[in-house]
Amino acid sequence: MLLFMADYKKYPVSELEKLRFDEEEFYKKYDNCILLQTCNRIEIYFDSHFVVDLDRLKDDFKGFDVLEGREAIIHLLRTASGLESMIVGEDQIIGQIKKSHYNAKKLGKTTKYLDTIFLKAVHVGQRVRQETKINKGGVSIGSAAVELVEKTVGLKNKNILVIGAGEIGTLVAKALIEKNTKAIVVANRTYERAERLANELKGIAVHFDKLKEALNFSDIIICATASPHHILDKSNLKDIEGKKIIVDIANPRDVDDNVRELPNIILYTIDDLRLVSDENLKKRKNEIPIVENIIENELRLLLKQLKKLNVEGIIKDYDNYVEHIRKKELEKALKMMENGKEPEKVLEKFSEVFAKRIIHDFVKFVHGDCVDKETLKNMVSELIKK
Repeated sequence: MLLFMADYKKYPVSELEKLRFDEEEFYKKYDNCILLQTCNRIEIYFDSHFVVDLDRLKDDFKGFDVLEGREAIIHLLRTASGLESMIVGEDQIIGQIKKSHYNAKKLGKTTKYLDTIFLKAVHVGQRVRQETKINKGGVSIGSAAVELVEKTVGLKNKNILVIGAGEIGTLVAKALIEKNTKAIVVANRTYERAERLANELKGIAVHFDKLKEALNFSDIIICATASPHHILDKSNLKDIEGKKIIVDIANPRDVDDNVRELPNIILYTIDDLRLVSDENLKKRKNEIPIVENIIENELRLLLKQLKKLNVEGIIKDYDNYVEHIRKKELEKALKMMENGKEPEKVLEKFSEVFAKRIIHDFVKFVHGDCVDKETLKNMVSELIKK
């Protein structure tokens, strides 16, 4: 497997934004791969068996780190386990990996090799959370955003506006419920979804066209929509009254950086969640060796699966190759019989040519540098015994 990756460890969220892909356009250009994009990572996994021009790919993905083979597989297993997340142990990554795999498979872009690895990654992520306390406390990007606000400005007597009632908005809502906060307003383009989430929060839902009134009412604004474009910028916040704390955890971002120019606006982004993630890491440090042990055990099983998969592929290819020769030589033999040649002599000639052709190509293959001679020797010995 071949992996091109860029994440929060190397880039701030503003730089990651520039590296993001339009998924539809991406899959028009590339095959035999899976694109995984979250709020703080962009990763492209290729089936290396189909990579013909590695230099071209490296040129296409400038600015991305490259991992190959075993290292790339281990990275995906660690990612699914929550070890590579900014918020260590967060659960959302499993769903994101599942969704990315499903989208690629639906478009016919995956391979059996990639399917096997991604299904194993999901299994490992689920097992880790069942057998360890790596996700103790239900930590998520949403809860981290609420915790950040609580640590920096506090939640007491604050009016809170959640913009977005999707997956991340729901995580924010759950975290707010645990904090027993009040006066929560939910704005969403689909009013019915906003209403459902507001009912859970015992807050109120507002139509998106009433967003400005909701912004004026609020002290803290948490943005978590799935909008492909900014929904808040300097122009639509310049007339907003009072000091506002905005936390943007959307993917891609909801809030333009130019709002920082307004004196009454304080903007936090995913980059600022490091304050929470450092404390989170301390709490879960003891669980990491247990998680790594699970990954190591599962990796051994996966590598055996992949080896078997490779052998199955070779057998299928070899079967097709032999069948091609058989048909070709059979065609020649039938023509010889049509021309009056004795069947016994034709069959003898057919078997002789058939065997020689296979042996000739086999010898040519053995002399190649790509063959593991010891494995080949053992294989031939086993065949002779039979």
